[in-house]
Amino acid sequence: MQELSEQKKEVFSEAKGEGFDVKILKEIIKLRKQDQDERDERESWLDLHMRAMATAPAGEAAKAA
Repeated sequence: MQELSEQKKEVFSEAKGEGFDVKILKEIIKLRKQDQDERDERESWLDLHMRAMATAPAGEAAKAA
């Protein structure tokens, strides 16, 4: 298990050296592990929350974050 962790660390380090954003790569990996229904549901919830924040008064949206 330790060896696998070291290998992952090395791969992400190489990717970062090539100009990739490691946080984004990890998010992509997480999304690819989900099936299409899970991704669609997550996207729907994200859209719902983004719309709610956009319609909230400016001070209220900042407090929620």
